[in-house]
Amino acid sequence: MKFYGWLLLCTCLVVFGCTKPEIDEVMLATQFQDGQQAINNAAALEAESLVPEEYGRAVKLMSFARNSQEASDIPQSYEFAYQAELVALITIAKARQHHAKQKVVSIREQLYQQAIKIQEYELEIERIRQAITEEQFARALRSGDKSQQQIEQLSAELADLSTKLRQAELRAPIAGLALLVNITVDIYPAIKETADYERVQAVVASITKFIEQKAFPDAEDATTDAQTLVNNLYQLAVQKREAEVTAKTNAQIAIAQVEVIIQRAQILNANQHAPKQLQEASSQLQRAKQALEVNRYEQARQSAQQARQSADEAVATAEVREYRQRAQQELDTLIARARRAIEGLGEKIAAQAETQVPQLEAKLYELANSAYEKSQSAFAAKEYDNAIKAAAEGDDYLQRAMAGAERVTSAKSDLLLAAKRISNAAVTQQRDSILIRISGNAFAYGSTQIRPEFIDTFAQLAKVLRTAGFSKYPVRIEAHTSSLGNARVNQSVSMGRADSIKRFLTTDGRVDAGRITAVGLGETRPIVEDGPDKEEKNRRIDVIIKTN
Repeated sequence: MKFYGWLLLCTCLVVFGCTKPEIDEVMLATQFQDGQQAINNAAALEAESLVPEEYGRAVKLMSFARNSQEASDIPQSYEFAYQAELVALITIAKARQHHAKQKVVSIREQLYQQAIKIQEYELEIERIRQAITEEQFARALRSGDKSQQQIEQLSAELADLSTKLRQAELRAPIAGLALLVNITVDIYPAIKETADYERVQAVVASITKFIEQKAFPDAEDATTDAQTLVNNLYQLAVQKREAEVTAKTNAQIAIAQVEVIIQRAQILNANQHAPKQLQEASSQLQRAKQALEVNRYEQARQSAQQARQSADEAVATAEVREYRQRAQQELDTLIARARRAIEGLGEKIAAQAETQVPQLEAKLYELANSAYEKSQSAFAAKEYDNAIKAAAEGDDYLQRAMAGAERVTSAKSDLLLAAKRISNAAVTQQRDSILIRISGNAFAYGSTQIRPEFIDTFAQLAKVLRTAGFSKYPVRIEAHTSSLGNARVNQSVSMGRADSIKRFLTTDGRVDAGRITAVGLGETRPIVEDGPDKEEKNRRIDVIIKTN
């Protein structure tokens, strides 16, 4: 039924122009949470070792659900998570059944062993009494001064003790059988209503009578028969109890499954799309719970099965109608988004047609126009997602073109103009930066201290760097030396000079230190390789202001 529901759903979606429905994210997240919680509850009951097959299947289904979610197959992900919860509920019920069995067996063994110990103690006491009397009787026989009357009295006591010891020896297994009968009744109380139970009671009563009558051979024979009858009674009780537990578990599982399906139907708004089936499922579920409370397990299971059939019908109906309704709503929303995106991009492109953007950023502007045409074609072909994507790409191209043109016509030109006002500096415009080259002896030979006559130069530089339009641009200070002297010393001196300039700009010039990088390059990057004034030209300070 679910298969045909999904088939009809897909047919409807194709007709409406959408290839796949999208389940609400809240629905999927809720189902994931419910499924994982059920698996966690099963793990807490040691289901992994008690019922490994069911537990492993639930875990695998949850893994499939996550994989489907990552693959963007949301409906399949929801279905796997839903199945994982159902299997986990079955796992929980079976694990609880295992624990109940183990608990019953453990208690039975403890009680049985305790009763055996008590009987052994009582039997040992009787044996000790007999041994004491036998010793007294032997002493009386060895002693010549005991009267015949005392000897006869001891002999009578010894005979009586022997009889009591024999009775105690026969009562010991009877006590064990009586305890096993009591345990049997605890396991399955209804066993008392069977003929087997009455037969056991009669045999035990006859054994007790034989013991009292001192008919020990008859008691022994009856005890053997009683052991067989009691063991059979116990096995019968265990079988009936297991059958009862199995029936109860099956009923509980059926009810739990129906509850999950009804919950799913409610999420799919079955109260609107399939109210009759949902109401019928809820009523049958209530009857199943009532039957379970009064231990009518088979009736509860049957009612739950009927409830599941109605719930499945409600889900199948609601799935198609709800997803079709959601798909249409999503399709309408998607169409509106695509139309707004295309119209908005067209208006923006038209607004920039008479500006400098097409000339200054011709490539980006052309890409924006191409994306606009692509979005229109996709919309006409009802490829609305592609239309939105193309419009977004076109808007991005246009925004980048406008920003690039703005930077070219505004900030960079302003920075270039301001930098040209700095004394002792030559300014060069580069692709993504402005180079301010300060020539001359800004530092004395071998010194890292700025000479007084260049203080104003660096103060003007600091003023430019603090200007609002350029206050965020990164700055790199490169100090270069001539090739005169030791290269290592030149490297150290150049680094000291770069640091000295950075220190001046950040302290006296109030420029943010985080923007400035100071490097000393020594004599490693000359700009003049030969000539009478090469040393003078190579000894320089380069300030590079990044404009991108």
